[in-house]
Amino acid sequence: MNNRSGLLTFILFGLLLIVILFQVLSMIQSDRLYERLNQLIEFNKSAPLSGMATVEKKAVNQNSGDWLVSNLTGEPRTLNPISVDSDSYSNSIVLRNVFETLFYYDLDYDGVKLKPVLAESMETSEDGLEITVRLKENIRFSDGVPVTADDVIFTYETIMDPGVDAEDLRGYYANIIDVVKLDDRTVKFIMSEVYWKTVESIGVFEVLPKHIYRYDDPDEFNKMRSDPVGSGPYVFEKWDVGQQLVLRRNENYWGENPPIEKLVFKFITNSTAAFQAFRSHDLDYFEPSSEQFAEVSEDESFKEEFNILSYWQSSGGYSFIGWNQARAFFKDKMVRLALTYALDRDSVARHIYRGYANVVSGPFYIYGKQNDPDIDPWPYAPDKAVELLNDAGWVDSNNNGILDKDGVEFRFKLSYGSGNNTSEQVVKAFKDNAAKVGIEIIPDPTEWSIFVNNLNNRNFDSVMLGWGGTIESDPYQIFHSSQIEGKGNNFVGFSSEEADRIIERARRTLEPEERYELYHQVHHLLHEEQPYTFLFARPTFVFLDKRFENVNIHTLGLESYEWYVPKDKQRYK
Repeated sequence: MNNRSGLLTFILFGLLLIVILFQVLSMIQSDRLYERLNQLIEFNKSAPLSGMATVEKKAVNQNSGDWLVSNLTGEPRTLNPISVDSDSYSNSIVLRNVFETLFYYDLDYDGVKLKPVLAESMETSEDGLEITVRLKENIRFSDGVPVTADDVIFTYETIMDPGVDAEDLRGYYANIIDVVKLDDRTVKFIMSEVYWKTVESIGVFEVLPKHIYRYDDPDEFNKMRSDPVGSGPYVFEKWDVGQQLVLRRNENYWGENPPIEKLVFKFITNSTAAFQAFRSHDLDYFEPSSEQFAEVSEDESFKEEFNILSYWQSSGGYSFIGWNQARAFFKDKMVRLALTYALDRDSVARHIYRGYANVVSGPFYIYGKQNDPDIDPWPYAPDKAVELLNDAGWVDSNNNGILDKDGVEFRFKLSYGSGNNTSEQVVKAFKDNAAKVGIEIIPDPTEWSIFVNNLNNRNFDSVMLGWGGTIESDPYQIFHSSQIEGKGNNFVGFSSEEADRIIERARRTLEPEERYELYHQVHHLLHEEQPYTFLFARPTFVFLDKRFENVNIHTLGLESYEWYVPKDKQRYK
């Protein structure tokens, strides 16, 4: 009896310890989420500039008017921000200009810190599984209708609707199980588990007007591609297909209006033609290639007319060649590694990028903590490439200079956006390098809208492309196997149980240093697997007409809403 009583006491004590342990772990998780929330949400605080500014900062002038005319090398397929067809071109047009977020990044902070836009506050529960957002008063869409909690809930429900083409967004909200309206200005997000990026995902959340975008059939929403309506400082004016898209200032904007009256986005797909248009003052803003930057960066006459800006930023991203693993050529990781060995990236960086590019070994910002600096890019090693290819069964059986296997010659298309001279040169260099190891690459320049459609439908052999970056990124959308199906961003079809496991664990890890270590593991795994041949990261280059004043380089880049043109220098009336 005493033994049984002692055993029972021991079991109860053990259970009590387990309960206490879970409470402590819950408190730790909650404290970490509070810490992250306090880090992310900052009001009315400023941080020093990085010291990278190349243009003298001036006091803001109240001169209002003029246009900002810039160029896009591709025409967007949609202006709907909740669409898998939304890309860097559509985002540059509508994000913040037409559609506003609850919060946005503090551009002067070296990391993630959010400042209020449509929201006035964000609070988290003690267990870290509920986040309550309260909207500002007197915020409204451009048609005068107030922004309410119903619009926030509608936007979330639209993203999560499986019939809506938003596969690339849903992963960021997968841990949210409900969004509840507390009153007209307050919503509560309820989570099933913690995710380190939840605060940021909810904060930088473009709110759509329910009364404009409501739908009965999801396909009806998917077809809403033009005439965007949001709460931002600009409204849609016109879209001349193949030529330009124009936004005009929202004179009924609920907040403080930017000085520039119109934003004009011209579609000039050829980078040489775009540069000529800039030098002729048909464009005000231009992002040059490394070659174009090198050509004029020391030209004194050019400097007299234009600002020359160069800076590193986390959103600069990286370029890559992606291998469609649904194609027999690219199923074997040793073959993918051989292709990386076959490309002389250092030579490309020196000659095509004029030394203004760093060869990268993985998907993370090269100056960020997610990137493992101890992983060196694979070198140019054509002999090693041939060895790996031969080991994989690719040999030149008929001595025609092209490797073959089972009667199939190693010949494939490499697709890239047409009109991009840099991409064209890189592909040509790769074609020449590949020929030396017995592989024939067929350059496949493709118009942008067709290019995106081919990605979504997995209708390609290989692609040269780039991803924009974030301060701290989540590789789930690009490399998790769940994102292969449908129109997810894992369009190369990379599947690894180990990568899935580490990526999922990292998403649940709130402690930054622990998370960085997990992402170092992801970096190492991708380096070994080579779903992409990772190419280059380079500084952001910008040329800007000198009539624009108050141009500053912030830690996270430029802020065009600060710019203005003095009345006597205004070009467009």
